[in-house]
Amino acid sequence: MKYFAETLSDSQRKRARMTAYAAAWCGGFADLLLDSSGVFIIYFALLDAGSSIIMLSTGIAGIVSMLLMIPSAGIVDKLGTKRSIRYACILACCGYLLAALAPLFGAVGKFAVLVGIAVYCLYRPLWTTAWYTVVGNILLPEERAGFFGFMRFSYYIITGGSFAILGVLMGTKPPQIFLQLIIGACGLLVLGRGYFISRLKLPPHQAQNYDLPQAFSISVHNSPLVGFSVYSCFMMLAFAPVLPLALTYLQNTLHLGADWVQLLSCAGIAGNVCGFFFYGKTVKKIGIRNLEILIHFTFILIPLALAFCHDSLPYVEIVIGVLLFLGNFVYACFYCAFSQEILALARPGNATMASAFANTYMQIGVAVGRSTAGFLLGCGALTATWQMWGVGFTDFQTLFLICSGLALFGLILIFSLPSVIPKHDDYYAP
Repeated sequence: MKYFAETLSDSQRKRARMTAYAAAWCGGFADLLLDSSGVFIIYFALLDAGSSIIMLSTGIAGIVSMLLMIPSAGIVDKLGTKRSIRYACILACCGYLLAALAPLFGAVGKFAVLVGIAVYCLYRPLWTTAWYTVVGNILLPEERAGFFGFMRFSYYIITGGSFAILGVLMGTKPPQIFLQLIIGACGLLVLGRGYFISRLKLPPHQAQNYDLPQAFSISVHNSPLVGFSVYSCFMMLAFAPVLPLALTYLQNTLHLGADWVQLLSCAGIAGNVCGFFFYGKTVKKIGIRNLEILIHFTFILIPLALAFCHDSLPYVEIVIGVLLFLGNFVYACFYCAFSQEILALARPGNATMASAFANTYMQIGVAVGRSTAGFLLGCGALTATWQMWGVGFTDFQTLFLICSGLALFGLILIFSLPSVIPKHDDYYAP
């Protein structure tokens, strides 16, 4: 089968990659604001929201994607890639503007922020399914690892650097209007993502040739894709709550100032930057199989280390900052490997549904992991404090231990990774 990218000249593909980078940069601010920055955590604290609401806000994206990723594949192929992305970006902008205006709603402002985040998250499954279609059409197979690594490295450099500067400027107790301006500006920048995608040369849209049930059936019968999707789901169930839990722990238990919380979240962003930068080189050096196995063991060790970061530990803020850096570094590698494996496992002509299928499973893990963590914190199911080996543990540290245990149990699924299986009877084109 001939790839559309093969019909483009080298200069056309280079221009297309630069345009795709620009689209990623525009939307990266809003994505990072929700996923890795401490801004929303600080904003919720100013609106008197508890830990359970904060953790629920981090799980909304997973819940929405879990429910809408596969239907979004049908919408993208019905409306076309460019039109779907344009509508999705408008929706994302409206969601963030609502969140920015939340204080106008008085006592229910924190719930207005949740609604705004939920509206923003409606854009994500549309963008994700359309994005894999875009990159599948502008990249040759040998260009994928380098593209995903540099694309994410570059937008984390730009966005992470910006958020680090904001962390310095906001001080210990930032004014509410300052946070509102950050959220509103990030929402407006998402519109640039739609603009740059509209400038790409893509194959003509043919909605009438797409059969959603048939496409879904092709993905379901693709056993390596199904196995990899189940594995990704379980690993996100174990690890997705860890990094937002660490930031919430800094804010609500260690009671650090807003500037410390934001700066330490930037340490995590720096981990993402380095992970994306070194991903392509690491894959070439040790191979994707060895990297994925290494990632799994790191998913076990990082929450285990966080569980022993109690308030009496010397320089606990620095230790957690280092763990946030490492956690985001490994998560960045996992996400790049996930993207690369999806394109490798998708049968020809089934890239949109394959990406939606795998992302649905991964987002189920994110949604269940983070929402369950928020529920356990909110309902008081965990003991507030307890002792072991003369060391005091809080409910946050209990959750870190649970996450580490789940990742350890997940070792039984490691043979679901297509890179670990030596031979394949099914479609696999890395």
